[in-house]
Amino acid sequence: MDAYEKFSNCPDIGQMLDNINGLMQPKGMYSACHGRYHAMYVVSVVENILQSLSYDARTVELGKIAALLHDIGNIAGRWNHARKSAALASVLLDYPIHFSQEEKTMVIQAIEDHSAGKHVSSAVGAAVFIADKADITKRRILPSENIDPFHKNLMEIEDVEITVSGNAITINYITSDSFCRDTLSEYLKKFEMSAKAAAYLGCTYHLQFNGVEEKIAI
Repeated sequence: MDAYEKFSNCPDIGQMLDNINGLMQPKGMYSACHGRYHAMYVVSVVENILQSLSYDARTVELGKIAALLHDIGNIAGRWNHARKSAALASVLLDYPIHFSQEEKTMVIQAIEDHSAGKHVSSAVGAAVFIADKADITKRRILPSENIDPFHKNLMEIEDVEITVSGNAITINYITSDSFCRDTLSEYLKKFEMSAKAAAYLGCTYHLQFNGVEEKIAI
């Protein structure tokens, strides 16, 4: 069993992932999933990105661990959750598995930076940021009686296709006819940071809606 499998099969980590959404979502309030579904989605995208770019198996494994743990700090509340997640991960990385200090630093930095993406310093951090920000489809929406216009509009994003071809990363959202592009204007800043993370990986970044490219700044 490799290090990632040991973390993903750890009952304590599993319990945290399963409890996060309930703690974040008071009755009648909306919240996007930050628990098991979201964590496993980010794991799969990070693995795809790093493997497609021919990173070594250890880097891929570290990326998957960072992705698995990147939102666990939400168990202690949403405020400053990235730093909380990094602090909790630093404790979990003392699990009886050998990590070098460099590897621990890489994983912790990736987790701490996954919200803002301003300090990407490794392939792991870049991949985690891109994967985290790509997850805005309707599958991430939690049931709620009250939902704000931004997240209601995300219900109209049916799926996302993420492809890595050569040195290009393409994020293509498949939407319904009711989808309103304008409500994503603020979120486009996240995609701009994703483009910078892709550049760290030596890649161009392409954002599309139904196959039509969106122009973003970098």
